[in-house]
Amino acid sequence: MKKFLLFAVALIATFGLNAQVFSDDFQTDTTASGWTTYTPTWDAINSPYKWHIAEYSGDYYLSASDWDGENHTSEQWISSPSFDASAYTSLSITFDNRKRYAPYQDLELYVSSDFAGDSASFASATWTQITGLTLDSDDSDYDWATSTNDISSIAGASSAYIAFKYVSTDDAGGNWTVNNIVITGAASVNSVYEPVLSLYPNPTSDVIYFNVNSTNNNVQILNTVGQVVLSAQNVRNSVNVQTLPQGVYTVIIENENGRIAKKFVKR
Repeated sequence: MKKFLLFAVALIATFGLNAQVFSDDFQTDTTASGWTTYTPTWDAINSPYKWHIAEYSGDYYLSASDWDGENHTSEQWISSPSFDASAYTSLSITFDNRKRYAPYQDLELYVSSDFAGDSASFASATWTQITGLTLDSDDSDYDWATSTNDISSIAGASSAYIAFKYVSTDDAGGNWTVNNIVITGAASVNSVYEPVLSLYPNPTSDVIYFNVNSTNNNVQILNTVGQVVLSAQNVRNSVNVQTLPQGVYTVIIENENGRIAKKFVKR
């Protein structure tokens, strides 16, 4: 009977941990700080119409065009700030898009996990195109289309990026705009039954202790939107959380036996 109980408490259950990984609606940061432009082809000089922040009726968004009185051949990219996807096994992106004035070709979306984050290293990075976008199909109105797509190819990367690409010619250009970008992640976490993992005290005001069958643990603490707010490597059985604001958190403990997750309250 005792052997059966020991076996039962060692069983591992899998559940999904869903959270927002990255978002930008460009309303509070109207300069798109952290976004990187890269334009390998552009035959005009000093044109203001490369990827930039535009505004209409108080709404700010990313915009790309080639028109400065005439069309120009161009290849224009803009990449996001880096975001941490290391805690997730799957990722999805949702964004709004809109086209005007008959663009030469469809807007394109790419992802990378080896980009260094600057224009000089853009061309040497590996960019994977995401297909199956839901794009605005009517360039005569000013309505937005919303696209939701799987970008799990960069799940697990500690430094991940998305990028939008715009292409035009001397004969055809038009305008693409992008807004309300939200990336969410889901993590399959190995969670042992309560007798195997205990956190105490819970709630806590300074140190959280945990009881697991390992003395070499890597710990991540996530807030309610899935952001990693604290991490510690090679710890034994405790983490100091005194600097965290009051709230509910998820602690993920990873060791040679797998990954364990449990919620706690910081007071």
